[in-house]
Amino acid sequence: MLAAFATSAAHAQNNRAQNYNTTPRAPAISFTHVGARYMFQDLDNCDQDGPNIYGSLDIQDGWYARASFSDVSGSNGCGSTNVQVGGGFHTLLDRNLHMYGSLSFESISPDGWDSDSGLVLAAGIRGFLTGQLEGGVELMHSTTFDGNTAINGLLAYWFNDAVAITGDLGLGSEVTTFAIGARLNF
Repeated sequence: MLAAFATSAAHAQNNRAQNYNTTPRAPAISFTHVGARYMFQDLDNCDQDGPNIYGSLDIQDGWYARASFSDVSGSNGCGSTNVQVGGGFHTLLDRNLHMYGSLSFESISPDGWDSDSGLVLAAGIRGFLTGQLEGGVELMHSTTFDGNTAINGLLAYWFNDAVAITGDLGLGSEVTTFAIGARLNF
């Protein structure tokens, strides 16, 4: 009787382990991707919107390069072109969670105004909340113009290991941003 119980318990444990291994797994966090999104921004006296394209390339041993371009226009004759180029480092905290930091050069050219450039320092975490839902939070500071310190949030729903729809929200000292788009991992 005891042997039958032990055999039954071992069989049940084996089935639980097999069921756990067949649950949908999260795609790997990738720092090699391209994306496109449409941004809506609220500045002091200006509402503007427009496209943003961005990408990142995982180089080696946690180091990555990143770049982005946006061209927004809006009310009261405002709008701007923004270019960022930089790099950073990421490290795995656990199977589905990465911590990262980056430093980028930024140039902003407002429509009808003088341009300015500076540095952007950012640090954050990205990870999977479920098998298909990635989330992230980032703290960043830009030195262009009067400076902007923001906390940014990201959600990405992954259809498979390569394609996701994204939503971003940035709450900053000088600008609030909402964006929707798509990302493609390589």
